Amino acid sequence: MPKIQGYESHAIEYDQWFTDNPEIRNAEIKAIKSLLPIGQGIEIGAGSGQFTLPLQIDTGIEPSPAMRNLAKAKGIDLIDGVAESLPIENGHFDFAIFITSTCFLDDPLKAYQEAARVTKDNGKILIAFLEKNSELGRAYEKHKANSPFYCDATFYSYTDIESFLKQAGYKNFKSVQTVLPENESQQTNDVLPGHGQGAFVVINAEK
Repeated sequence: MPKIQGYESHAIEYDQWFTDNPEIRNAEIKAIKSLLPIGQGIEIGAGSGQFTLPLQIDTGIEPSPAMRNLAKAKGIDLIDGVAESLPIENGHFDFAIFITSTCFLDDPLKAYQEAARVTKDNGKILIAFLEKNSELGRAYEKHKANSPFYCDATFYSYTDIESFLKQAGYKNFKSVQTVLPENESQQTNDVLPGHGQGAFVVINAEK
């Protein structure tokens, strides 16, 4: 069963967060764009469409009616569906993208296998997620019981996500990171290659 309860009752607050934190949102978009495959993509767990428009993705799946309604108000028509059973034909897209949606999946491996099914033979996948071992990830985990959005979330590490992807048949991993600890050499919203520092990590892999 999709974990949408918090988003059903707090959809407006979710959308407002991005309005109130444009620098973080822009850094996340920049990180995603740095590894975004070319071609026609599908966003799985598209939410209210906060990333759908700036990434120019024309197809999205979202199980929450409240979130789909917010997306529709922005001119985005999302398909009702869940990641583990996509209402999409085989081999239709060049890539599939999950943006902070993996932590809400009932079965990440099955979802990534479905992403492989609906992409072409040389298709790619892009996963953007909150790294559970980062400082921010540990804080979210500690306080998630009090969050209307993350109370049902399961946070994962880079190693966890890579393992799911390998089991789903993906290879040739690339990654970038942002929402970094600030120091003399880097700012929070810088985008760096790799993983291990940033709270927001993006992985690109191919079938």
